[in-house]
Amino acid sequence: MPKSLPLEEAQQAILNRITPLTSEVIPSMEAVGRILAVDLTSPHDLPPYRQAAMDGYAISVRDNQGKFIIKNNLAAGEVPDFTLQPGEGAGVLTGGHVPQGTTLVIRQEDAHRAENFITFNEMPANKNIREQGEDFQSGEVIARKGSIINPGLIAILTAYGLRHIEAIRRPRVAVLSLGSEIIPLEQKPLPGQVWNSNGYLLSSLINLQGGSAKVLVSRSSPENELSSLLEEADMVLTIGGTANGENDRCRELLSEAGVQPIFFGYQVKPGGHTCAGSKNGKPVIMLSGNPMACFVGYCLLAKPALCALQGLSPKMKRFPALATSPFLKKGGPRRFLLGYALCSPGGWRVAVLPAQKSSMRRSLADCNCLIDLPAGHPPVQPEDPVDIIPLGE
Repeated sequence: MPKSLPLEEAQQAILNRITPLTSEVIPSMEAVGRILAVDLTSPHDLPPYRQAAMDGYAISVRDNQGKFIIKNNLAAGEVPDFTLQPGEGAGVLTGGHVPQGTTLVIRQEDAHRAENFITFNEMPANKNIREQGEDFQSGEVIARKGSIINPGLIAILTAYGLRHIEAIRRPRVAVLSLGSEIIPLEQKPLPGQVWNSNGYLLSSLINLQGGSAKVLVSRSSPENELSSLLEEADMVLTIGGTANGENDRCRELLSEAGVQPIFFGYQVKPGGHTCAGSKNGKPVIMLSGNPMACFVGYCLLAKPALCALQGLSPKMKRFPALATSPFLKKGGPRRFLLGYALCSPGGWRVAVLPAQKSSMRRSLADCNCLIDLPAGHPPVQPEDPVDIIPLGE
């Protein structure tokens, strides 16, 4: 019978049931933030030919000669059809071809031109030439499978004229709020009703992590809604209905939707009543309706699952830090606090943010890490060592 599990066991129990998603070919200009599905190799040298690094004169040097006859002035994009002999030069533009036989490029401002000849005062320290293949050589690995596609990689792709790229399909995540008092943002609340703030919180987190979120509010038959969402989504997150006792809707809902339960509760605070199940390899994670508990549950359980769906490592990074502010509660189960961490010359330092009640939202906007306090912990005082889990890259 599923039971309450320690955090790491709960995480692994979900991950054991996940199959990474397949890939798809997408336009390169729509690929920022997506996950590369294959190793990407250079189709040819970059630059593909020797280029001038600046405007000036390409010259062919002979001994210590300081005077060069200018054979031609190359226009932008012009490919030279001649070879420079010692003592000869040609006008070149930044990024343009340099003729065969070029030894180096003299900066335009360092050259003195008289009619068809140039002279210069001293030999430059650099060739001022972009050598063929100095950026990437043909067949070289540009980026590895599993890399997050960033603007820099887009610059490389488009330099090669690659208009499409193979990326992991974006995970489709459905977010279903179960509370009868919850309404969509576009509706005006009646007395006793509240907007679906937690749904939009999760949607934002999902989108930041590369997923595609669909936010709904349950209206009639949550078991049928859950079952239907599992047909189209890769993962379903529900909000609310997790409780201890007669208000607990998790067991009944999972059973009626044909979802195999994984665990009922995990041994952390806040949100210890969080539950999880799986159907056809698709996880269902049932989060608390309290905002902070919902956020913590997403970070600890849903975020690793979303990483695994995209073929990324689900392991959470962890760093030692020194607290800069107190948290006076003590004892109880393993507890996660919202924190704001900075890396100083002496290492990581973290402030315990105010408003740590699971029902409060005040600190969500400033939070960039979770502070992990072990079960039975003493009060936290300034300069006490703690462990932190960063929430961004």
